[in-house]
Amino acid sequence: MAAPRAVLFDIGSTLWSSPPEDPGALRYCYGRAREALLSHLPVVPPIEALIEAVEGYFAEWEELWRVDAARVHQPPTTRYVAEALKRDLGLEPPPEALRAFTDELLETSVHTAKTLPPEPGMAEALGELRRLGLRLGCVSNAFMGASTLHRIMEERGLGKHLELTVSSCEVGIRKPHPFIYEEAVRRLGLSNAEVIFVGDRLDADVAGPAKLGMRTVLTHQYRKEDPSDSPVRPDAVIGHLSELAGFVEGLLRREGGSAGAAGE
Repeated sequence: MAAPRAVLFDIGSTLWSSPPEDPGALRYCYGRAREALLSHLPVVPPIEALIEAVEGYFAEWEELWRVDAARVHQPPTTRYVAEALKRDLGLEPPPEALRAFTDELLETSVHTAKTLPPEPGMAEALGELRRLGLRLGCVSNAFMGASTLHRIMEERGLGKHLELTVSSCEVGIRKPHPFIYEEAVRRLGLSNAEVIFVGDRLDADVAGPAKLGMRTVLTHQYRKEDPSDSPVRPDAVIGHLSELAGFVEGLLRREGGSAGAAGE
């Protein structure tokens, strides 16, 4: 098999702990989002009602996707927000206001990331992979676009190591559908066999990329799934991201190659 040249990561429960949104961040971002509606609608519910409607609707869809991995199509996030506002609050903002409202509320995770201390060893682990010559990127099932996800990673001190991010809400397809992984590999200009995929979920982060010929690593740093429950086994299981460099070094020795110059 080809020597690895890149690592693609899941984000939630892989590169950060995916904590609950900070209450202050929620109120701040939804407050700004509410202002976007006030300029177009005569009456807008209070911040708490907006949070309950939209965040609740997001949670419903996250659960649907969790129990049915075959449900892989994902329209733009504005559609989910529009459905939540109409169903729960009877609001139908015009497209311009809907886009502005959605953009503001999706900033919540960026503000939450600012409130948390750095997680030990994470930036160092990515830096070590870069020193081995690997290119790094992310593939995430998310309501947030790639630029917002990257800003979250920047707030966590990881963004400088990541050269690309692919988000399901922008490509319209979620993991474990082959398209989203192949899109990331295409942007890297590599073959599937040259890429390692790292994540916390057996279906989305192991079975999906493994079927395309990628090596896979299951991380137990933030949550644990038993690989013996999966018909497709990961090439490695790690307890912390800092263990990944050792796995890669072993592959490079075995394949007799090198990942290439860092930043290539």
